[in-house]
Amino acid sequence: MATTRRRFFAALLSSMLLILGLGGIGTALAQGLDPASVEATIFPGESTTVNKTVHTPAIPPQPDIMFLSDTTGSMGDAIANVQANATAIMTQVAGVQPDAHFGAAEYRDFNCTDPFAYRLNQALTSSIAAAQTGINQWASGNGCDTPEAQLNALYQLATDPGVGFRPDPATRIIVWFGDASGHDPSGGHSLADVEAALVNAGIKVLAINVNTGFGDGLDSTGQATSITGATGGTFFGSATPDQVSNAILALLSNLPVTVAMQSDCADPISTTFAPADQTVTSGTDAAFTETIAVAAGAAGGDYTCSDVALLNGEVMTDAAGNAITETKTIHVPGIELTPATAVNELGTPGQTHTVTATVTAGSAGPLAGVPVVFTITSGPNAGASGTCSVNADCTTDANGQVSFTYEATQGPAGLGTDTIVASFTNGDGTVTYGSATAAKDWVDTTPPVSACVEGVNPGGKVPKAPGNGGQGQNQDGFYQLNATDAVWPASGISMYVVDTGSGAVFGPFAVGTNIKYTEANGATPSQEPMSGAVAWHIKGQGDMAIYAVDGSGNVSTSVACLVPPPPK
Repeated sequence: MATTRRRFFAALLSSMLLILGLGGIGTALAQGLDPASVEATIFPGESTTVNKTVHTPAIPPQPDIMFLSDTTGSMGDAIANVQANATAIMTQVAGVQPDAHFGAAEYRDFNCTDPFAYRLNQALTSSIAAAQTGINQWASGNGCDTPEAQLNALYQLATDPGVGFRPDPATRIIVWFGDASGHDPSGGHSLADVEAALVNAGIKVLAINVNTGFGDGLDSTGQATSITGATGGTFFGSATPDQVSNAILALLSNLPVTVAMQSDCADPISTTFAPADQTVTSGTDAAFTETIAVAAGAAGGDYTCSDVALLNGEVMTDAAGNAITETKTIHVPGIELTPATAVNELGTPGQTHTVTATVTAGSAGPLAGVPVVFTITSGPNAGASGTCSVNADCTTDANGQVSFTYEATQGPAGLGTDTIVASFTNGDGTVTYGSATAAKDWVDTTPPVSACVEGVNPGGKVPKAPGNGGQGQNQDGFYQLNATDAVWPASGISMYVVDTGSGAVFGPFAVGTNIKYTEANGATPSQEPMSGAVAWHIKGQGDMAIYAVDGSGNVSTSVACLVPPPPK
């Protein structure tokens, strides 16, 4: 098993040397979100899915990387290799994650001639130069027996606030390399104590066994694999002293990162992602399926929002520190009905009214072939049917339009306001996406037309009076009160008689009423019933005039009906 593991890491290191070298982190794996934009037309109450890929960065976000070196006597060449390449390594990391922090620490052994068992050379800092200065303090020496004091060093890094590990969402990492196993316990801290402290602090340990030919191996007692396994890190089984820097790059490029998606879409647009989150190796892709839904009843128009990827709970950014976003433009179809209001004078048989529905999806423009259902929901023509054009099947044309025409009911029953509703639906009409309403007022403002018609006497005959010098239209004073109206039948019209001498008004009378009017100067205006075909005898001080009022309250023009005064 150990041989197989060593071969695996040797192959991995060879690949990294060929592919990455010391310049691979920043260029080989660039973070991104694909697709960068989404544009879709979605009907109210429906949804669509989009497959998207998060290209994770080679290094997880906000990395805190503490370099921990065994600086005992056998480690001189490995230390020199890291010191020579540390700035390049840190620069590459910062190129991917500009908010990276770096630090340096070292360990030797207790109960030896070493001046220290553990030393923090540089707390975590954003300054690459300061971290390099700390690394440059490393110098190999002493160490005495083979087991070293790494357990104590790891415990101190996990528990000392002065080390400077940042809270979440920072990615806390210890890059540990050495060639020998460690005392257990060390400085009073057992392997179990160390692992618990590291896990509690959320620190991942990346360990590299350096094959110097002198130590018994970093994992000879299983400590390295146990610690890296407990913390979610990685153990690099074997690297020669001149390969340590590349091994560091290989490990930093293979860290686990938890990826999730987040959207700022708001009602009526909603988004969900499957899976909710996933953990992948940094630098690899995470695939999600996004469902974009539009709420039922949503108003038509354009809606914009955006998605971001979260890496370990932090928004994924580009190398300049700017959030990487996917922009979304959702076109929601809506319907408009014109004219929204209209007024027509009733009274012409065959009158019609036409409304036009237009279905558009915001800036995406008109939608053709969309079924529209027209309904007159209330008013004098409620429930009436009509015809559609240009498309007789009531689907929209290339301009997103379809018109509906219906014929008006005539007579008083046709007066009032029609409410017309146009609803656009799916193909089989089982789903209504949205509706628009228009109002049509059918009114009557035209007055009736009154007429003086020569009437019959009580015997039912039209008298043939000899006249009196042509002083009147009807010298006998027998008239029939008549009027016509465009909307109202005779039964809906009231007739009135006016004495032009006194201003007295008599009525109302039904259309067709026969009266006798007598001009009696000086007499008191009066109305008395008569017998036979004549209903009333009206006396006035002047000539008679008549007017009519229809059921809508329209008043006709007054018409004079001349009657001569009786002879003296």
